[in-house]
Amino acid sequence: MVMTKELELFRKRRTIRRFTAEDVSEQALQALLEAASVAPSRLDRRPLHYVLIRDKASKAKIAEALRVRPYIEEAPVVIAVCADPSVSTTWELDASAAIENMLLAATALGLGGAWVGSKGSQLWERAIEVLHSAVAVPAGIGVASLVCIGHPGEEKRAYDPGEKLDRVRIRYDHWDNMKQ
Repeated sequence: MVMTKELELFRKRRTIRRFTAEDVSEQALQALLEAASVAPSRLDRRPLHYVLIRDKASKAKIAEALRVRPYIEEAPVVIAVCADPSVSTTWELDASAAIENMLLAATALGLGGAWVGSKGSQLWERAIEVLHSAVAVPAGIGVASLVCIGHPGEEKRAYDPGEKLDRVRIRYDHWDNMKQ
């Protein structure tokens, strides 16, 4: 199996839902946003916007709307990944690529992160309403997801090579063609 230090980063990236009280530096946040900014964007349209939320009251309102406590409140920073849908019809795909880049960058910097959202649920719709009212996300701007960022308050092992690879889900050239 081919393995490099860079590829190892993918296996180290884990969802972190407990954070220490240590703040996240502005330099680290800028590095995460830089990583997000170089993610693929269809036709290089770049529809994304980011709201970095540190305000405890706003985080508490978001956590209450999503019924996800305590990690949204404990995370030093919650990043709302937003977009202008009029710029690109694939804004949610662009946001997903940017979020993954952010989470990988967080891992590389020794930070932890959690990707939060459940599109289509009533809880998510309530959270979007909170984001529009509490942090003034403008009408017409879509919210793709939230990313909680902080110093990990829990330790998780890296995945073992191949641990998550389910070979029965891999096909070659035709749905019925699976290598054994």
